[in-house]
Amino acid sequence: MARARKLLLISPQATFFGRNPKHQQFKRESREFQFFDYTWTGFATGLTIVGSLTPPDWDMHYIDENIEPVDFDEDADLVALTGMTAQADRMYQIADQFRARGIPVVAGGLHANLAPFEVSRHVDSVCVGEAEALWPQVIHDFTHDGLKPMYRQTARADLSVVPRPAYELAQQRYYPSIWVETSRGCPHTCRFCAATIRYRDKLGYKTVDQVIREVEYVQERWDNPYVLFSDDNFVVDRNRTKELLSRLVPLGIKWSGQSDVSFYKDPEILDLMHESGCMTMLIGFESVSTETLDGIDERNWKFRNLDKYVEAAKTIQDHGVGVYGAFTLGLDTDTKDSFEATAQFVKENYLAGIQVSCCTPFPGTPLRDDMEREGRILPDKSWSYYTVFDAVYQPKHMSPEELEEGALSVYRAFYNREFSLRKTRHFKSIYRSLVKKKVEREHALATSGRSMV
Repeated sequence: MARARKLLLISPQATFFGRNPKHQQFKRESREFQFFDYTWTGFATGLTIVGSLTPPDWDMHYIDENIEPVDFDEDADLVALTGMTAQADRMYQIADQFRARGIPVVAGGLHANLAPFEVSRHVDSVCVGEAEALWPQVIHDFTHDGLKPMYRQTARADLSVVPRPAYELAQQRYYPSIWVETSRGCPHTCRFCAATIRYRDKLGYKTVDQVIREVEYVQERWDNPYVLFSDDNFVVDRNRTKELLSRLVPLGIKWSGQSDVSFYKDPEILDLMHESGCMTMLIGFESVSTETLDGIDERNWKFRNLDKYVEAAKTIQDHGVGVYGAFTLGLDTDTKDSFEATAQFVKENYLAGIQVSCCTPFPGTPLRDDMEREGRILPDKSWSYYTVFDAVYQPKHMSPEELEEGALSVYRAFYNREFSLRKTRHFKSIYRSLVKKKVEREHALATSGRSMV
């Protein structure tokens, strides 16, 4: 009987929160920050998708190098690598070692889509596009000794018919959160965003039935899982979102997602988010400066909505859903005063959490094209510094070191015991109000029922 072929699915090690020693020290010492580190950690979703597309007669071993080391002596017929730009250097090292043993390596994922020709120098084959559109052909060609150097997507994947990701590959590992994808793409094309511009020019959706089946599958395999919906923009199609949230309510999960601020105007969505177990929504505010937001995306959507940020944050949180604000600092109009303005905004509005990033010129983005033209990319910063917490270019109004220190100052102002206690009291008052309204609503319904009798 022929031996089953074996596929290694490897996610290279990544450095979270940057390489600056001061950042790492803060990460270790701040208990308030450590919840952020804990909650937003999950497995490499792309590899579980690849696993679902691989024929069942293959043996597969999923390896997350952040949890276990890679055994470079392990038998394998094929290695599949994925990674973001910050993982690229390590991805090349892993590929080089397996190829030295004569084992073919295929690479996909975000960095492979951003810099395919660079990646091709280190692997046998590069996948440029969505796994669902490419991997079946890769496996077919490999098994027929015809693996091509590069595969490019010619049509968008139909997410409504794709198989469920092979979550079971990661099941034996401990993860604080489990990523589930319901849609792919984003209507906002921000100049610094690498993800959306490379994968889809139009949003794609899984059916609500698909999503519910995936969440139920996750619930069967993890004890009380915290679900992270990985969509770039969870609340684009309002009617679909309402249907999905209604179906999530009886499942009793706790979850978080990502979106722009627009959903704050829809009280039905806000109520359904709270009822379905939404704890936080990560919202890309990017900046609190009109000058900085002007031109940040193609339609200038974020610039036009800046004046709604305060109202949006309050409305969302008053419905029991925490706002996790994401900010990008170091854009060309930012000065050292931008750090204090950002810290003031996140504290005055009692955001549930924050993600403050250094603006990062990822390959393939309009932002990088501009900075390369202006000679502002720092040549001594390898891909391993592209963590979004390290400064890898020369800002216009400060030094790279001042950018890193300024971003850290916002974290220090927000994630400390004194402010966390104030924030806790603020949220307790919100939840007391929500409980009171619920009791009053139930009492009114009961009274109404008795009067009808």
